Amino acid sequence: MPVLWLLIGVLLVVKTASACELSFAAEAEFPPHLMQQGEEWTGQSVVLLKRLAEKTGCRLRYVDSPWLRSLQQLKSGELAVVSQLTRTQSREQDFVFIGPHHTERIWLIGDPTKLLPIQSLQQLAGQLDYGRIAELNGAYYGEQFEQLKRQPEFARQLVSISSIQDKLALLRANRVNAILEDETVLQYWQDKGYQDAVRYQKLLLIYQSPVYFGFSKKALSQAQLQKLQQAWQQMVQDGEVSRIQAMRW
Repeated sequence: MPVLWLLIGVLLVVKTASACELSFAAEAEFPPHLMQQGEEWTGQSVVLLKRLAEKTGCRLRYVDSPWLRSLQQLKSGELAVVSQLTRTQSREQDFVFIGPHHTERIWLIGDPTKLLPIQSLQQLAGQLDYGRIAELNGAYYGEQFEQLKRQPEFARQLVSISSIQDKLALLRANRVNAILEDETVLQYWQDKGYQDAVRYQKLLLIYQSPVYFGFSKKALSQAQLQKLQQAWQQMVQDGEVSRIQAMRW
């Protein structure tokens, strides 16, 4: 009997160690990276993560969670992974970064016929007033942006939104005069012929950086994280990552 119970215990430990569920924050569409087709999620980031999950024997589960809450849940272990995460020294304490899966180029975007020309971000700290500029709460737009947010003339123009929602709708409704957004999102809007999207242009490059899948150190074991890293490197070497990145959505 002791031997039997010992065997059962070993099997339970093995099962627990091998179980892998990747709870992934997918709260709203962020084309072409996260998009919904009926009940299913797709897009560049989703397809890459699906393939990574398949290669490591993990199950992908989508969780409705806005960006700032997602970062908090990732840190606590309630979530396993987010995408489009900028790598910073402070974040490396809690997250493992796998990738990069995309190079993000954040622009100030608006209607150039309604806004004065801008040559530098510093101008928004005194010389120019764009009224209302939408930023994503919890997003990182570079150190210069973080420093300028401490200046009242700059900070009062910012409107923080809690989720990755359709910023084009905010512009069209005149709720904001400009937004901070990745250039691939604007290109997607224009390629798909979204109403009024052609009116909006890239006004100033704010920040560019590679972005990663961020995995929670609390949600996943060291062995699981290592397996995911190895699978990603294999996908890169096999050319699978570059093929998916080259797809048109």
